[in-house]
Amino acid sequence: MILKEHILAIHQTHMMYGYPRMKIALRDKGFHVNHKKVYRLMSELGIQSIIRKKRRIWKNRVSRVFDNVLERQFNERAENEVFVTDITYLPTKTGFLYLSAVQDLYNNEIVVVMAN
Repeated sequence: MILKEHILAIHQTHMMYGYPRMKIALRDKGFHVNHKKVYRLMSELGIQSIIRKKRRIWKNRVSRVFDNVLERQFNERAENEVFVTDITYLPTKTGFLYLSAVQDLYNNEIVVVMAN
């Protein structure tokens, strides 16, 4: 099949492409195909994207890496035992606003929201 040959050719040059980026690369070559079909064909061909390593150094500073104490055991936690957080950057005309929310894994409740 011609589509499979193109998928293999793209994978040879861009091994980090998963099915969404593969779909875009195929579209650029003139193939208009659904992402589900690309996913199925990549599975049939045994193709998976190579996951890039996380950067441990940024601006000549070594990142601080913490031990994985939860080991993906998120369920069955007590209240106020485990908190998770994430930060979002919001661009504005005057610069960036930073929004961070702290969530309790016990009941998925947002405990604290901080903005700066």
